[in-house]
Amino acid sequence: MRPHVQRAVLLTLLALLLALSACGGEDEQTYGGAEALPGPLPSGVEFEEPPAGGVPAPDFTAELLDGSEVTASDLWGDRPVVVVFTASWCEACKEQHARVAETVAEHEGVALLAVVPGDDAEAAREYAAELEVDHPVAVADDRVWLDWAAREPPVVVLVAPGGTVLRGWPGGVEPAVLADQLDALAPAQ
Repeated sequence: MRPHVQRAVLLTLLALLLALSACGGEDEQTYGGAEALPGPLPSGVEFEEPPAGGVPAPDFTAELLDGSEVTASDLWGDRPVVVVFTASWCEACKEQHARVAETVAEHEGVALLAVVPGDDAEAAREYAAELEVDHPVAVADDRVWLDWAAREPPVVVLVAPGGTVLRGWPGGVEPAVLADQLDALAPAQ
């Protein structure tokens, strides 16, 4: 083969390899990762101080579904956070998780953090895609679940700004009840 033909073939193969490597996953949606973390609290959004004497929420750092990390106290520093302990294998969790997400989405500035067991990370990616979650999903070990007294999913916990646990609902919560609790955190206009 002539040198200029060899060079053309090599350049064509190189271009093909570069094109193929650029196609890897650009269109693939990732759910439950760092891109789903809430941004700064919107201007003008304020929340009531939590009642005195509440229990401090156990802080933890865990890996999100995209491999990045989240520290729970970073989320509840200035806003309420609803924490949903869930699992991919739990059919009741899917409905509960979706209803909680809808309720939280109706309350500006409130964050939602889903927590799945450490051995559920791979299946949780499919679960998050199925639900099309638009909030972070943390993969937490047994210690986190025990610290939150989350024995069996679903468990929903409302944390006030600053990190005080306001309410917990083993087995889940009705959307109207959660909405009332979130409405109580908004200051009177």
